[in-house]
Amino acid sequence: MTKSIALYHCWFMLNTMNKYIHGSSGLINRHFIEHSSSLGQLLYWHNQHGINIQVREHQQLRWLLINNTLQSVILTRSPQVLLFPHLAYLATVWQQRPAPKKILELGLGGGAIRNYLLKQYPRVQLTSVEKNPHIIDCYQDFFALNEQGQIYCEDAQTVLKSAVNIDWIILDLFSELDAPRFLFDLCFYQTIYEALAQRGILFINFLSQHSSQLTQLQLVLKRVFGGAVSIKKITGFVNHIVVVEKTL
Repeated sequence: MTKSIALYHCWFMLNTMNKYIHGSSGLINRHFIEHSSSLGQLLYWHNQHGINIQVREHQQLRWLLINNTLQSVILTRSPQVLLFPHLAYLATVWQQRPAPKKILELGLGGGAIRNYLLKQYPRVQLTSVEKNPHIIDCYQDFFALNEQGQIYCEDAQTVLKSAVNIDWIILDLFSELDAPRFLFDLCFYQTIYEALAQRGILFINFLSQHSSQLTQLQLVLKRVFGGAVSIKKITGFVNHIVVVEKTL
């Protein structure tokens, strides 16, 4: 390949990437999020029990969809880079906290959070929980870093019952807009509270278009944790980042 052709190839790839990634923020744009089910090349497809899983790719972007809802997107050359606006905000919150020793991630998806945490905190004991074995297979085949760590194919509530002294619990169990019912269950958050270490923190990526759902969640968390509940609405999206700490 001549130098001029190589330069053109590089320019073409960057120009294509710029269609989907904001140049200033480095984050994925709304057009990509809204059209991700029809963009790129299909790498993987699985349909069982009403759950459709796809992995698609375009240039350096690779992403996971469940029932045509975008779950995760990575750069294949840098899979630890966070591209969603709500994850970029979460990263700023994490960076302001002392480095954790034990993290429990509930909900794997395409593993963008997991990849970031493994790179950012190489000494952390990170456990990810995902009940769908096909999603775990997708992560390991298409999205994972070389660092693997512990991934359990299990129900989140089952794993929580035996978890202890966890510094951070990251709850990201939405595959679609409707929240699972147990996300409003007092007993579920009592189990989380018991699993956390003192000063342990619960982070929730909560998707809601209705303020009543957010109010309901806030009331449940206040009853369990007793302290203030921080909620950050991600501008232009239905994501809310909820943070609550287990105080002494």
